[in-house]
Amino acid sequence: MSRIKKQLWQRWRRWKKALWVGAACVAFTLLAWRSMQVPEEISGLLTNSSLADSTESELAAAVFKVGVDSGEEKEKAALNNEQLLQTIIQSGLSRTVHLKISYVSGEEIQTLPGVKNPLQLKKIINEHPAWNGWISSEGDLWLEQKVNDLSTLTKKEAYIGVDAFGNLKLFKGPPVQEKVLKTFFQMDMGSLKSSLPENMWKELHEGIRVQDIEEYNSVLSTFSDYAREAAEHVMQNKQ
Repeated sequence: MSRIKKQLWQRWRRWKKALWVGAACVAFTLLAWRSMQVPEEISGLLTNSSLADSTESELAAAVFKVGVDSGEEKEKAALNNEQLLQTIIQSGLSRTVHLKISYVSGEEIQTLPGVKNPLQLKKIINEHPAWNGWISSEGDLWLEQKVNDLSTLTKKEAYIGVDAFGNLKLFKGPPVQEKVLKTFFQMDMGSLKSSLPENMWKELHEGIRVQDIEEYNSVLSTFSDYAREAAEHVMQNKQ
């Protein structure tokens, strides 16, 4: 009986040793396989990172392009005469020409007849040396002059008045016609009514006629003290 136990014990030791060796081999094999996988994963991460960077660069470029195109009035920023002439000559394209005069209030745009070739475009640009110029997305040439005055049409029909919500506005014709050309600011109507003479309060609602830049600036200066934002700012300073 003791001999059988001894044989079983020896057999168990051999089996146990074989089991341990087998487990060690398996563990070693797994470690070796894992070590081979790590560089591949790192490579994959680097690849994904490059892809992400590439995608972000493309998105940034797209946002940048959108930012440039968002200024549709001046798709390509105003160029000086030398840059504009260089663009015209290098392209060799014929273009439609628009002359724009921007006033303090109002603008006038004249489109010249026909399509002008590069030599004609060069002549027009040289005839307007102080004007800003740009090429629109449609390929047209725009030249703009800014004038510190009211437009001719504004001088003929302009009134400054107040709407039902206390907003000071520039109207084409009397305010009752509600043809708004420009909104300036909202006024503190309570303070305004208590400060203005009755006849001036009535005139403000009926519309104050302005025929030149001096009258325009004078009326704005008079009522700017009653702008709601200015009044709130004064109150905050007092507090």
